[in-house]
Amino acid sequence: MEIELFSWNIELFYLINHARSMYLDYFFSYFYLLGKGYILIPLLFVVYRFYRKRLLLFIGSVLVETALVQALKWYFKTPRPVKVLPDVYLIEKVYHKSFPSGDTAMAFVIACFFSEVLPRRWKLLPWIYAFLVAYGRVYVGAHFPLDVFVGALIGMGSYWVVKKVLILFGFHS
Repeated sequence: MEIELFSWNIELFYLINHARSMYLDYFFSYFYLLGKGYILIPLLFVVYRFYRKRLLLFIGSVLVETALVQALKWYFKTPRPVKVLPDVYLIEKVYHKSFPSGDTAMAFVIACFFSEVLPRRWKLLPWIYAFLVAYGRVYVGAHFPLDVFVGALIGMGSYWVVKKVLILFGFHS
């Protein structure tokens, strides 16, 4: 299904993907790794060590986000930008389908969680991380802007829903 081939999505993709810089290429050729699922391994240790009472919230949010992303990828089966557009700058290898961005969804779950538990002076850092992951997914040519927008909504929505359900059942304060 080609749900993403409409003008503003393509134009915004090219605007971001073609804003080339040697420094940004270098930065995002490494930073994209911080948006991958294996970043959850050290984060689980951090959450377990310092925020153990919220471990269920963190794990539950990631599980809900992952299930939603995978279900939508399976249902829509949208191709990556490089498969449907000419002149795409691709910095990383891409697999699977494009819509929605799982890396962005996960980054926004992480941002929601850590912006609540970190001291006030550090609360902006998780959001900077999440927005850099989202921007970077388009910059490296892996996703359309719609993919990252919906991924961000899924990440924040998953966190909110899991938090509300845990509060409802008395597992989270």
